[in-house]
Amino acid sequence: MKKITLLITVFIGSIGLMNAQNSFTGTSTSQQTQVSIESLITRLQSIGNVAGDVNDYFSTQEQRMLNVHYNGIQNLAPMVITQSNSQTIEAGAGIACAAHPIDFRNNNFYRAFDLAGDFGVVNGFEVTAVEFAIDAITTPSGFPITINIYSTTPGSFPGGTLTLQGTAVHTATNADALSIVNLPLSAMIPAGEAMVMEMVLVDDGTGTNYMTTGVNSAGETGPSYIMATDCGANVPTPFFDLGLTVGMVWNVLGDDEPGGSADPAEVFGINNTTANLISFDPADPTALTNLGVSPAVGFENAGAIDPNNDGTAYVLDNGGAFYSVDLATGVYTSLGNIAAPNGETWAGAEFDASGTLYALSTNIATSTLSTIDIGAATATTIGMTGMAGGISLMIDANGDAYSHDIVDDNFYYVDLATGTASIIGSLGFDANFGQGGTYIKGDPGFVYLSAFDGGAFQSQWRRVDVLTGASTVIGLFSGGADQVAWTSARGEILGVSENALQGFAYYPNPTNGALSLKSVNNIDSVAIYNLLGQSVLNTKVGATTSNLDISGLTTGTYIMKVTVEGQTGTYKVLKN
Repeated sequence: MKKITLLITVFIGSIGLMNAQNSFTGTSTSQQTQVSIESLITRLQSIGNVAGDVNDYFSTQEQRMLNVHYNGIQNLAPMVITQSNSQTIEAGAGIACAAHPIDFRNNNFYRAFDLAGDFGVVNGFEVTAVEFAIDAITTPSGFPITINIYSTTPGSFPGGTLTLQGTAVHTATNADALSIVNLPLSAMIPAGEAMVMEMVLVDDGTGTNYMTTGVNSAGETGPSYIMATDCGANVPTPFFDLGLTVGMVWNVLGDDEPGGSADPAEVFGINNTTANLISFDPADPTALTNLGVSPAVGFENAGAIDPNNDGTAYVLDNGGAFYSVDLATGVYTSLGNIAAPNGETWAGAEFDASGTLYALSTNIATSTLSTIDIGAATATTIGMTGMAGGISLMIDANGDAYSHDIVDDNFYYVDLATGTASIIGSLGFDANFGQGGTYIKGDPGFVYLSAFDGGAFQSQWRRVDVLTGASTVIGLFSGGADQVAWTSARGEILGVSENALQGFAYYPNPTNGALSLKSVNNIDSVAIYNLLGQSVLNTKVGATTSNLDISGLTTGTYIMKVTVEGQTGTYKVLKN
């Protein structure tokens, strides 16, 4: 193998002092600079309470930096597989095989993950997305970066057989400099197999494209690999074997409990980060299904499904644009424009059981309740609520209405006849920016929030006790990165999932601690998992009835897997 060196190119005016041979390089040609986390925290503190789009204040990369700072990389998804000790990108230290000053050659980068040995993942791994850092990039029109996910025998890489399980392509642009790219990718790693992630950069022969992969010197728990024959690395070779002391910033996001329960209730809403109409299972907010693109120019913050036609929703953006939405096709139809009262902007909407559409508006000083006449596209004011920053509206099966305030972070009961809001209690988190909420049939005494926690700087799906206002996190939207504003549900939460066992029942649900199990046939075992996929309880039963004590678990949503005579059923359990 020819000698490999790390070369730094120095530019004087427009003339580069360079070595024309192909070499591994850490040259940065980007003029973009990375902001510090300290400056972002200062900016966040100066913003105060805002009923709108977090993207107006922070770029995607800045949001991610804040999210990681407050929560840690391991808490941004059901499970994050990573060997990177830090998510920082050290500008100018990136690695690629290239002919200076731009023009990369064929590059293949790798990470190998021993799922069972290093991460305790023994039941297989369902990949939903990958993340990789880019340092410097120069391209006139963009170029493809291909990411492959393979399964292989544990401990065999860089040898062994790689079985392709999934692939995705990201078109890189100059805007990707000094950023971590999140690329959706679907793949399934079978139980007992290791996982290999590969990045493929192909020399297109133009001499105009250049990119270095983002790295840092904070250490890694597994080696970064490169294969680049033009630079003498004919097989995947660890960075440290080439004299390089940095490691790539790479992550794989997914679920270590593949499959799981399906809930008949379905929630729809708007992902304002991507401007997509979405749907998701209320028990698993991490799996967002894109249904269509919103045409709204403003921030789409208020929406609700018509109870008399659950295939249609009605939405308002903060500029007053009013639409009907076909939930089957994702198509929006403009119905006109409705101005909010008192110089406010629309913040939440909900139907009651009779089909009356109510809407809440705010300007972060006052909040007002109104009704919406869909046919005339007009609003009628009911009254001021007394809340400063009422940001959501939820109406339950009893006709009781609720909201939460992003100024005082309290949960409120709202009188639909007068608009007056009465405080119930503290939410227990720092609510800020645009968000929403909904009631879901089959879960009396609770409503759900598509919340944005300013203190954790992440978008969350929360369940709220309407008697106390206390809320718990069920899960995160895209690892907490995608801001979901209005949400509205159709269908009903049942005590049993679709993949239920015949002759098995459990009650009560929700429960404060004791869970009674009953089956026609012998129950072999019961396992309880939290929404991060971690096992929190596992017990053998060997009887047709059993009382399961889960009083030691924290309040929240859990997945229960029950095995009866070799057959497994999956159920959702709510612990109060």
